Amino acid sequence: MNEEGDSVVKMAIENPQKYVLKPQREGGGNNIYGEDIAKLLREIGNDSRHSAYILMDLINPKPTPNYAICGGTATKEEVISELGIYGVYLACGDKMLENYAAGHLLRSKPKDQNDDGVATGVAILDSPLLV
Repeated sequence: MNEEGDSVVKMAIENPQKYVLKPQREGGGNNIYGEDIAKLLREIGNDSRHSAYILMDLINPKPTPNYAICGGTATKEEVISELGIYGVYLACGDKMLENYAAGHLLRSKPKDQNDDGVATGVAILDSPLLV
């Protein structure tokens, strides 16, 4: 809620195709894309409701061919994958006690889908192919 925030809102309204607007809550299927970003930000105006969202640059990764297996049937399609690396960091004051990688999760979704929830049935759990 300052001049910098106002300039970010203006930037998003002028070029909404460059961003994704994410609400500050858990779960998939709630992200806002394209012209819907500009529409929402115009509706909200200059009140504190825009603090409930985070604006992020939209990443445009290259789709790759993959096989999705669902209900025993495999289909080949172009997918976008997202690799999440989980870590553990534990500290007591200034003293670091633990800091290590604790696992990963690879999700893939059809290239034309915006949100990618495994629980919502849009994305699939995947395995990386190391080359």
